[in-house]
Amino acid sequence: MLKLTVDFSVEGEMLHQLPLERLVAYERVDSTNSEALRLLRQGQACPFLVLASQQTDGRGRRGRRWESPPGAGLYYTLALEVDRNMQNIAALSLVTALSVCSALEKLGVKKLELKWPNDLLGDARKLSGILLERLSVGSRLFVLIGVGVNLNLPESIKCDLGQPVTDVKALLGIDLEVDRVAAAITIKLLANIKRFGENGFSDFVADWNSRDAYLGKQVRVQVNESVSQGEIQGVTALGELRLRTESGEQVISTGEIMPSVRLIASDEAMK
Repeated sequence: MLKLTVDFSVEGEMLHQLPLERLVAYERVDSTNSEALRLLRQGQACPFLVLASQQTDGRGRRGRRWESPPGAGLYYTLALEVDRNMQNIAALSLVTALSVCSALEKLGVKKLELKWPNDLLGDARKLSGILLERLSVGSRLFVLIGVGVNLNLPESIKCDLGQPVTDVKALLGIDLEVDRVAAAITIKLLANIKRFGENGFSDFVADWNSRDAYLGKQVRVQVNESVSQGEIQGVTALGELRLRTESGEQVISTGEIMPSVRLIASDEAMK
């Protein structure tokens, strides 16, 4: 197991006043999700929050690496126990994306949009990614909500990532403290997850569709080994993607818009 250095200081009063069982902050960790999982297996009560100044093995969706250089981003995992009978738990991924978007907007960040299923874009470039993982222990169910937000990425890393990316500093013009961002996201997440548990994703459909960067646009969506092409019509009450294709409307419950932030040109759409 990676040796953890516990000297990353989180001073924000708001963060320490959150209704959490524990706040753990590391200077360096392999992955905040991995550390949260270790803590859960050691019996740590929920909800708790893991933060790090650097991740040496940050993970994104589909096993991708999330670049996490020291002091350049928010590396965050919120661990929660949820009702084992909670319906449509996969839609929590979309709820998380909406929560991060709303929290950053409240902090003054503008030009934010969403990309199904859970990417946050700033000025049409990737700003944040989300990874949800589940753990069952007997009759109990736990969810790890991993969030990465680019705060001030070095230009060298931006150039090496192979896709258009941005950070809060570029969008806002100033640096935001990690504790302020973490507190704002946690407050919004806890409120929205409670709402989701009571009313399901239907409460969030209009909000998602109003922020969808690809609504009404032609895209390709990769589902496992197959690719569907069509015009995005928004999401369903379950958080599924509605895609209007030549053969009619297709509802997609898992997959990803591809490539990352590139639309299909009008002439391609006709092929």
